[in-house]
Amino acid sequence: MCKSIVWRIIGVIWLASITWIFTRSWIQVSAITFIHHATFLVVFYLHERAWAESKMRPKLKYAVKAITYEIVLGNIILGLITYAVTRNPYHMTLVTGVYIQSKLILYYIYDWLWSRNGDVRI
Repeated sequence: MCKSIVWRIIGVIWLASITWIFTRSWIQVSAITFIHHATFLVVFYLHERAWAESKMRPKLKYAVKAITYEIVLGNIILGLITYAVTRNPYHMTLVTGVYIQSKLILYYIYDWLWSRNGDVRI
């Protein structure tokens, strides 16, 4: 649970910053960031549970987890949310593309740090 909460905090700040760069609208930034992270608090937990029993080699596991989480789930869900709020396919593409690509790298590092140190206590 702690891992999920910390990841959400990082994600909120990251998504709000990227959305602001492309939309310059605090209303859209707030709506996209809130809806996305409320949804992904549950999605992240379910994704972690689904991968908990995987016997895949660790380095491969981190990469595949990151791809399924950020690219597959992230693109679909964030794209739909961004389009619903902005009604602008250009903003949808920019926000989703930049956020997902950058978070893919962050997720891989974050997941590796948590697993490297066991259950990190905060």
